[in-house]
Amino acid sequence: MTANAPPPDRIPLARIVSPRSVAVVGASDDVGKFGGRVFHYLIKHGYPGRLLPINPNRPAIRGLPAFPRLAAAPGPVDVAILAVPVAHLEAQIAEAAGAGVGACIVITAKLAEAGPDGATLQERIVGIARGAGMRLLGPNCLGIFNPVDRAMLSSSLALEADAFAPGGIGVVSQSGALMGTLVSLAHDYGARFSRCVSVGNQADLELCDFLDYLIADEATRVIALYVEGLRSPARFRALLHQARAAGKPVLVVKAGRSAAGVQAARSHTASLAGSYEAFAAVCRDAGAVLLDDWVPMVLAADALDRLPRLRAPGRGVAVMAGSGGSTAILVDQLPEAGLRLAAISDATKAALAQWLPPSHLHLPVDTGNFRDGTSEAGIGAVLRAFMADPDIGAIVVPMTTGPRMAANAALLPPLAREGDMPLLYVMGAGAVGDEARAAMRAADFPYYDRAADALAVLRALEAEAEGRARAGLPPPARPAGAGPLPAPAGLPGGMLTEAEAKRLLAAYGIPTTRERLAADADAAVRAAEAIGYPVALKGVSRAVVHKSDLGLVRLGLADAAAVRAAFAGVAAALERAAPGTMEGCLVQEMARGGIAELILGARHDPDFGPMVMVGLGGVLVELLRDVQLAPAPLSPADAEAMLRRLRLWPVLAGARGRPPADAAAAAEALVRLSWLAADLGPRLAELDVNPLVLRAGGEGGIAVDARAVLRSQANQGRETSR
Repeated sequence: MTANAPPPDRIPLARIVSPRSVAVVGASDDVGKFGGRVFHYLIKHGYPGRLLPINPNRPAIRGLPAFPRLAAAPGPVDVAILAVPVAHLEAQIAEAAGAGVGACIVITAKLAEAGPDGATLQERIVGIARGAGMRLLGPNCLGIFNPVDRAMLSSSLALEADAFAPGGIGVVSQSGALMGTLVSLAHDYGARFSRCVSVGNQADLELCDFLDYLIADEATRVIALYVEGLRSPARFRALLHQARAAGKPVLVVKAGRSAAGVQAARSHTASLAGSYEAFAAVCRDAGAVLLDDWVPMVLAADALDRLPRLRAPGRGVAVMAGSGGSTAILVDQLPEAGLRLAAISDATKAALAQWLPPSHLHLPVDTGNFRDGTSEAGIGAVLRAFMADPDIGAIVVPMTTGPRMAANAALLPPLAREGDMPLLYVMGAGAVGDEARAAMRAADFPYYDRAADALAVLRALEAEAEGRARAGLPPPARPAGAGPLPAPAGLPGGMLTEAEAKRLLAAYGIPTTRERLAADADAAVRAAEAIGYPVALKGVSRAVVHKSDLGLVRLGLADAAAVRAAFAGVAAALERAAPGTMEGCLVQEMARGGIAELILGARHDPDFGPMVMVGLGGVLVELLRDVQLAPAPLSPADAEAMLRRLRLWPVLAGARGRPPADAAAAAEALVRLSWLAADLGPRLAELDVNPLVLRAGGEGGIAVDARAVLRSQANQGRETSR
């Protein structure tokens, strides 16, 4: 250890999650106080370790001897829980450090999230802790729930529940209140947890530390994360891939999808929300499931913990219930959830024919149409037929009010366990359905109160299966002719002209239009004659971003007179818009035979590195926002998947009699652009190809316009210094 190196940590992370001894600073008999609640919950939930109440005004609390200060308590103390006024926090941290405490859970709030003074105090307490090798969780957190080891190190009211049986769901949340809420909600549905950690401001220990811990934790089978901002994005991305390799699904809800959400995240935990689109792309690439609401996230985590996982993505859904209305409505909702009704096999139809008339041998199945009425034998036969059907991936049973609700519900768990696909049971009734819900809880089987929740869970299961299918795929391979650049360090910084940007594209094998730069009208005419009429003419200026908006693009020029007139008009328009910046005009061949236009883009994200984008091109791209983003570099399969996720995809595939566009050419251009982005690295501020004109299938595509901004060598590290 060097002279300036910090001392080693006093205890490992596992001992913070499962401490042998806990001191509660501010312990009290009064459960209305934070310290009183923490102490009460530790005792209530059977904490088996050594419990040390710290209170200078009490000789004993709850029958245990109290100590006036941490230094007076017998050591060693693995964890001290601090719920003290912010004015006393620094002194308590210093005392804990001096007393040899291994880690402090700091419930106290109003630090970095409250403004500059709080941030300064937060920096001081972190410095004190690190100087002693003591770790901090928080501040502004609600601690740890650890049902596996009965270590409930928190003041959260969620711990009012009588008992928490251990389970397989691990949670890391930047919001303590949200963690308590989702645990409480899921507990009512029978979900069970392994370890749940609220990291708060992440002043020392951070979300990635506990994600790493849960990936290795044998008790944890599924991981759920609530994220506001990341301290180490590259590590987060690597850990998502590590979790997938370990066979542990990761489900994520991220705050900051909107401008208001970004601001709320910052004010709540002093975090930078970062680019949501890049975050979503990284999650998808790593096989993590990104959701927009914490209720479906925790319900899906429970389904992944207690139900079989989907055997493969892309299979259909079978729907069965005793109500034609509930099944019909649910079937209508499948496409909106990105799901489809299964196409049942002849063997399944033959099995249904034993119970249903010929007119009803299809999905959804209404058991009210059974010839002899709904029966246990009929339900069992139909479910077994579903579980054997090759196109069925999951079964949904949306029950409504009716006779034998509880009895029919009780049939489902043992039948479902005969197969290897998830069955999602929905009890849509109110209190009259409580007996059916109780039957599912008694069978340790998930259920849902709303069809919308079941479908959100099913979509999450599908996304998990899609991510699982990506595991083990070979890494992207550089296609022939796709760079690398011979001397990227020699490229100038700043905005490139269209011709300069296209030279980059051409170096990676992306087809571009033939063109020449003309300094005056005579040179433009000579260029047009060499290229061949008709031509396009574009003004060139590094001060202009969108040329079309300023009238700097003239198309379909058929002769010399038209070229001269266009040059004069463009020069005048450019002088009005950006005086003195004109570098000439680009004379360009007209792209012919196009049937679709895409935009391709690339940038270096400050958190996650090189990214590529594809979407609907042309002048409406910013209005329609039909785009997909992915980390670079890409494989051909990655590029094709991005195209298929576009709302535009049916048009590319040939909708309503239109010829299909050359999607393979688009995918290849996207792959090649991804390698350009990867090679440029932090130097690439942004690059757009708009439009990439696609011709009919097999006829290729061509980059018609491009723009790029490069960072200088001196500035390339600034954006990545968060």
